[in-house]
Amino acid sequence: MLLALVLTALLVAIALHIRFLMLARREHRNTTNALEATEREFKSVFDNALDGILILDDRGTCLEANPAAQILFGARRDELVGQPVEKFCTWKQLLDPSSEHSEMRVRRGDGQAIFLEYTAKADYLPGKHVAVLRDISRRKQAEAALRESEERFQQMAANIQEIFWMLDAENLKVIYVNLAYETITGRSCQSLREDPKSYADVIHPEDRVRVLSRLREAAQAGQFDEEFRIVRTDDAIRWVWVRGFPVRDSAGIVRRLVGTAQDISPRKSAEEEIARNLDRAESAAAEADAFRKTTLALTQNLSMDYVLDTLLQSLLQLVPCESAQILLVETDTRLFLAREIQLCGADRHSPKSPQTFDARDSGFLMHVLVTKNSLLIANTAEEREWAAFAGFSHLRSWLCVPLIASQRVLGLLSLGDTHAQAFTQEHLRLAKSLAISAAVAIQNARLYEEAEIFRAELERRLADLEQAERVIREVRQGRELS
Repeated sequence: MLLALVLTALLVAIALHIRFLMLARREHRNTTNALEATEREFKSVFDNALDGILILDDRGTCLEANPAAQILFGARRDELVGQPVEKFCTWKQLLDPSSEHSEMRVRRGDGQAIFLEYTAKADYLPGKHVAVLRDISRRKQAEAALRESEERFQQMAANIQEIFWMLDAENLKVIYVNLAYETITGRSCQSLREDPKSYADVIHPEDRVRVLSRLREAAQAGQFDEEFRIVRTDDAIRWVWVRGFPVRDSAGIVRRLVGTAQDISPRKSAEEEIARNLDRAESAAAEADAFRKTTLALTQNLSMDYVLDTLLQSLLQLVPCESAQILLVETDTRLFLAREIQLCGADRHSPKSPQTFDARDSGFLMHVLVTKNSLLIANTAEEREWAAFAGFSHLRSWLCVPLIASQRVLGLLSLGDTHAQAFTQEHLRLAKSLAISAAVAIQNARLYEEAEIFRAELERRLADLEQAERVIREVRQGRELS
């Protein structure tokens, strides 16, 4: 009985052992299959990874290299695996714990230098190290090209005399401006960084609304081309020519405006000077033509009335004013009003009984008569004696030119206006130029009048003589008949 129990227990133990062995074998087979699957997956990843993978030992010998690594180094598998990688790169740098992720320069098998970005893990297994490599040569070249382009841009922007600017088209804020902004405007670039719209304060107040309006339009259309004035910090006014061009995105929308601003103040000054010269030339031509016509008119008719009327008309054409008089000398200090016009467009006044003036009653008239020099008073309110100048006290600007011929003052040209500063030195010059030919014409008219008087007297005496001779003949004939 005991033996039967022992045999039964033994059989049960054997059966359990056999089952354990079967389970263990199945587990081993499953583990082996799983390991093989993992190995296949690892190998597939290892062989097909786009990044190069190197497995190294503690001496820098390559234990394994995937195809991507072979391509990176330009070497066959047998030139890498089992060989030290020192001839390609500094393997100690790869295994440096302080630089698990970094960049390095390596030399390919064909001698070409390339840049790699790597991630390394030391001792992922005892004595084994892995490094994942990626070729970044193109990126490095692009970065170098970008740096070179940036350096060229900075050199250009720093050395050109024009302002180079860039605006955000959406809000018109300054994104970039070069140092020429400080030279031309007198304001710092820092002020634009602190307030990207402060460039509006630079624009002259009279041009600001127009320029900002055109700038907003350019943010949509993308084109800006304007000339306008700016005010520097020292209050100097300068002219600038600003051009802007669009920078569009892939959808064609204007995202930025870039352009230049050039100081054109010298050009504007030259243009203004040319315009002034043209105006002066035109004025000189018109003045010469007016003097020619006046001289011709004054010599066409020697009648004093005609000469005075022509002189007054020519004077008003050259020097606009509200009041004009021609005063002729009667005696040394006594003058009489020969012609007068009051207010623009009024009829000429030639009174039957001319108004007379004694120059001794007015220091202003006396000054012109005695010194034979012209007198221009821009603001009569500044003259203390003006209020006592009878007939002229209501004027606020006064211009007086002597009419001189043969070293003798024949009369005065008097021009007045109720507004201060109505006359300039140019008006005085024109009046003095006209006075030269006018004085000669007046002198000739006087000589003509005297000649006419002598002629009339001579004709009267000749007529009396003829009458006397006729009477004598008649008497003689009467005597002969008797």
